[in-house]
Amino acid sequence: MVPMTDAIPLNRTPTDVRQLLQGTLEVLRAQAMARDVSLQIEAPADLPLVRVDAEKIAWAVATLVGNALRYVRHGTLRRPGGTIVVHITVEPGALTIGVEDDGPGIPADKAANLFRRGAGVTHGTGLALMLIKDVLVAHGGSVDVKSDTDPVSSGTTIALRLPREA
Repeated sequence: MVPMTDAIPLNRTPTDVRQLLQGTLEVLRAQAMARDVSLQIEAPADLPLVRVDAEKIAWAVATLVGNALRYVRHGTLRRPGGTIVVHITVEPGALTIGVEDDGPGIPADKAANLFRRGAGVTHGTGLALMLIKDVLVAHGGSVDVKSDTDPVSSGTTIALRLPREA
């Protein structure tokens, strides 16, 4: 395996993350509606602008929502589908974009390797998830996964934590 030595180039601009995500998710709404899956954005009213590469962050969130659409429960005429919520939270020094679904969850042994490169990474983990981590690291941020496979409370949240300027 060739080590990654080049950082991902970024074109950072002050970005309204709510507006970015609304546009990004609009493309996925038709797919969610066709599967009777609720797709929502939750964000505080007073979001600060964040200096990010908007195109790369939009791609990362769209990829995570696309993955969630594959695994969340799809609805039928007799049974409503699942839910995907993209929530934005602000804390001192950071803005977090979380993609949360009520799908079956990811087993702990697989969740631990979702964003890893190298030995032991199986085909099923996907290159896109590794690239998402690379994008976040290039921004000085991080990725966190929380997942529950319990049949009653199952679901997964993948949080993209971005630093913000003071």
